[in-house]
Amino acid sequence: MAYETNVSEDDIIRIHDNHGNTMEFLGSGGQYLSASSVRSGRYPNPVTNIPRLRKMNVNEDDIFLCAYPKAGTHWTWEIMTMLLQQSAEYHPREKESHMYEFHIPETLQALEPPRVFNTHVRPNNLPEQFFEKRCKTVFVQRNPKDTAVSFFYHCKNLIKFGGTFEQFMDFFLKEDEPVYHCAWYKYTLEWEQFIRENPDHPVHCIMYEQLQQNAIEEIKRLATFLKTPCDDKLANLIAEKCSFQNLKDATLKVKKGGKSETLYRKGMVGDWKTHFTVALNEKFDQYLQRHPTTSVYTYEI
Repeated sequence: MAYETNVSEDDIIRIHDNHGNTMEFLGSGGQYLSASSVRSGRYPNPVTNIPRLRKMNVNEDDIFLCAYPKAGTHWTWEIMTMLLQQSAEYHPREKESHMYEFHIPETLQALEPPRVFNTHVRPNNLPEQFFEKRCKTVFVQRNPKDTAVSFFYHCKNLIKFGGTFEQFMDFFLKEDEPVYHCAWYKYTLEWEQFIRENPDHPVHCIMYEQLQQNAIEEIKRLATFLKTPCDDKLANLIAEKCSFQNLKDATLKVKKGGKSETLYRKGMVGDWKTHFTVALNEKFDQYLQRHPTTSVYTYEI
């Protein structure tokens, strides 16, 4: 679906590094999307759309899958849809068809239940009714170093970032300026705070590395949270169908309009070691020390 392409020049936020690279954003509520993607009609303008999304009507049985970009959203969304349909068959549409910030409320509300909305937004940008109706929430995390590497390639492909990995990290580690989608540390700390302060809100937490290492066990845990039956046979079938290579192939062969080359790269744990220099690793560790999380991350298996 193509959206309105008119963008006010006054709304565009431009962030620069010291190497001549520039990123252009449009945003609201601390959430930023690529200005070029909005200009092309790919996404609605967040300046006007996110305030409308906050007022969107949701159903009590709507489920929200929340994760920072490149933390395992596609993978988990496919597993969830299979569990809900009680069949290891791929959803015919890409998960972007159910992506909260990529659509206007009318498009999302027209989707057939059961609806699994996926999103990269911070808690403050979710619908008011999400909190009122205590919609089930699945929160996925991945170690931030592998996340940063995967996000770099994502930005090279989708928003045509032309710099090197180290130059990209200048943007990723910014603490006082907007970051594409939002800063990792702000996103993570705000979600941890929400979970801590709302013990009555049903939230299921998944770690990317645990899902990769113990897929069948994690699928069963997720099924218990969703209150859907899942025997050993179904768990094994879903784990096989949702292996990295099978998902990558299905995106091209099964999904309507799928483009696996921009969504799936390696899907491995520890790839950050082939990208981080000693100096960059030290800089990243200092960033993490300034913004300590309660979550414990696995950096290699």
